This record gives sequence, C-alpha cells and structure tokens, in this order.
Amino acid sequence: MLIYIGAIVAILLLALLYHYIPSRRIFFCFFLVLCAASAIVFFVWPSPHHSNDIVISQQEREERQQQQQIFAVWYEGCQKDIDDLDHNWQRYHKILSDFHDDIISIQTTYLRLAQLEKDSQSLEDRIAGRTPPLELNDYCYDQSIELVRKTHDYADAQHRAIALTRAAADPANLHTDDQEEQSRMLQAVMIRESPSALFIADEIAAIRSYLALPEETADGDNTDSSQKEN
Repeated sequence: MLIYIGAIVAILLLALLYHYIPSRRIFFCFFLVLCAASAIVFFVWPSPHHSNDIVISQQEREERQQQQQIFAVWYEGCQKDIDDLDHNWQRYHKILSDFHDDIISIQTTYLRLAQLEKDSQSLEDRIAGRTPPLELNDYCYDQSIELVRKTHDYADAQHRAIALTRAAADPANLHTDDQEEQSRMLQAVMIRESPSALFIADEIAAIRSYLALPEETADGDNTDSSQKEN
C-alpha cells in the first residue's frame, strides 16, 4: 500500500516540477534520480508475503516429526557404515605406508591386506542389505534409496581397490625382490583404483529440508500440544 501511495505522490510531484522548473535539463536530471530511487524501493522493499512463516496443521506437524524419527533411527546404521568405510580406508593406507617405510615385510603386508579384504567384503554386503524403512513417505524413501546406492557403489570401489592391491602383494606373484620396486607397484594400484569421494550431502539435505518444520509464530498459532496443556 505504501508503495502505491508513494507512486501517486511522485507523479503529482513530477507534474508540479514540470510546470514550475524553467530548465527542462534540470527537470530531466531530477526525473532520472527519482526513477532510480523508485526502482531501488521497488526491488528492495520487503514483500509481506515472504515475511510470514508457512503455517501447517497439527496433523502435518506430527507426521513430519514421525518421519524425522523414522529416518533418524535408520540413518544411525548408515552412519555406522560410513564410519567403518572410513576406518577400513585408513587401515589400507596405513598398511601401504608401513610397507613403503619398510616397517613391515611384504609377507605381513599381504596378510594384513587379505584380512582387510575380508572385512571390506563383509561391510559391502552389510551396506547392500540396508534398505530404507517402508514407513518413510515416497519422497524420503526415494532419497534414501539413492543414498544407499551411492554408499554401496563407493564400498564396492573401495573393496575392489583393496582386493587388487592384495593380489599385487601376493609374494607368489611378485616378479622382483626389491622392496622399493614392490612398494611402487602397490602404490600404483592404490592410485589407479582409489574411488572418488563419497558425496551424499545432497540427499541428506533434501530429506531434512522436506521434513523441516516451520518456526513457531510469536502469537502461538503453531504452539505444540505440550504448550497447550493447562
């Protein structure tokens, strides 16, 4: 409303100025300044439609809270998988680093990589079986499926890198006894086969945004049931 009143006042002011200002050049300069100021007000002035929080019903609020709880409980397992993937990858690099520094022998390197390969396969199988709960709504379920797919693809690539490195470290298959050359061979497998970083932030952000609750208004329109009790 204030913008419309301001526009009317500006038009009237321009009409008066056009009549009383003798120099048209001065008038047009003033006109340009007024247009620039009007444009700034029009584009910067906050719209009242964006200042109010979206109001949802109590039923919708409870449904979102329930979905949040279902997803949070399920995602705890996913987070455990991701932590174990990171732990296995640290073990992998530690084995190769120890062999590079000649702290362990090629036989010990092979045995540790063989055990890590088994652990990696077990973790990959666990991730493959981690399906989202059916209680999630369609949107959250689809995002969770994508989250699991990305995690499983990463786990598969990690397991492949470990398995190929273990095969390269097998003393029976080595064609050289030179420790430095053996280390370079293992490092080459690691560099070639290392998977790209696991990035599931988009799916997590999409679910959290979808299930986010609008902030409670000051007048108590969205007051929860615990605050309504006497």
